[in-house]
Amino acid sequence: MLCLASGGWAFGFGLGAPLASLWLRDAGRSARVIGLNTSLYYLGVALAAFAVPCLMRRFCRLCVVGGIVADAVVTALFPWAESLLAWSLLRLIGGMATALSIIPMETLVNHNAPPERRARDFGFYAFSVALGVALGSLIGLPLYPLAPRWTFALGGLVTLASALTAWMGWPVGGSERSRDREGAALSTASSRSWLDSIANAFSYGAAWVQGFLEGGLITFLSIYLLGRGYREGEVSFLVGGLFAGVILCQVPLAWLADRLGRWHVLLGCHILLMAALLSVRGCPSTPLLAVALFLLGACCGALYPLGLALLGERVPPAELARANAHYLASNCVGSLCGPTLLGLVIDRFGQPSQFLAGAIAVAAVGGLGIACHRKGDKPPRRRGRPEKKTKRELELYNV
Repeated sequence: MLCLASGGWAFGFGLGAPLASLWLRDAGRSARVIGLNTSLYYLGVALAAFAVPCLMRRFCRLCVVGGIVADAVVTALFPWAESLLAWSLLRLIGGMATALSIIPMETLVNHNAPPERRARDFGFYAFSVALGVALGSLIGLPLYPLAPRWTFALGGLVTLASALTAWMGWPVGGSERSRDREGAALSTASSRSWLDSIANAFSYGAAWVQGFLEGGLITFLSIYLLGRGYREGEVSFLVGGLFAGVILCQVPLAWLADRLGRWHVLLGCHILLMAALLSVRGCPSTPLLAVALFLLGACCGALYPLGLALLGERVPPAELARANAHYLASNCVGSLCGPTLLGLVIDRFGQPSQFLAGAIAVAAVGGLGIACHRKGDKPPRRRGRPEKKTKRELELYNV
């Protein structure tokens, strides 16, 4: 159910996000305006993320289904708007709807994943999302010149079908209600300091930089490739190669992370991602560019699930919903900054400068992960008076 519902939602996102940028470009808007419009989507996600954990306690299935339905409506209506204000409102509402649907699904994955294969379970979830986004882009970009408005409608229709899948397959009943009561009854006083400790800084940083690159590249990559002289079909092929890297490498990298350590694989993805960004900027030929985009997609796509798996192994079960909300908010803050900052950089230094700016952001987060590694190895000590030992424990201690 999670694979089908998340994949259907991702299809609408993968179709609507790049086509919205092309629609605004065809309307005569500048790169800065396009970036700000995309940032409003992620602003809506970040604003709604903090309210979703409270809504999940009472209306978990309705949150998922309602969010997906609202996303479908926004995607279909976007080309029918006729002003910048209307486009901005639609993107903001779409971001809020995304938070309603994504946070409960990711919380369910984290809650049910066994510790020894947590990254692998997130790998399958991320594979479904990446496949949906890739199919949306591959189908949407070639259809856009032929029938732009009907292409947006197709994305909304597929997203609406995934809402029906979520409604029919979401777990309801006594087990879910008992988990909610148990989570509400558990004390969170000691876990909140652990949730926001330095040990999780690398996870939140990975979420931020993944959002930064995702928001920026989805907004400007197609425009960059068209500016280099590629036709719409060739751009679709190159963007498809990027998403092929995301799709094909999610599960293998997750499997590798469960065996070599999630921190080590996550840091390696940061290093390879920097090399890929710098290679895209300087690739002289189409085959090398396709390889660089494949590597970029593989490493960038792995940041989100690996960071979320690393976070899940450090956070108590009662705090998973709040931790996932903070994680998604961090991701959306990056997505909020990415289009705006890259738009300003592009207007000042040209289209190729977006890849150098992205490499600098990745290097900063990788350095943060190295600096925090030793501090994140062990959970913080509990403050306060130590618990009294029983008579039997004292006898064993003396022995």
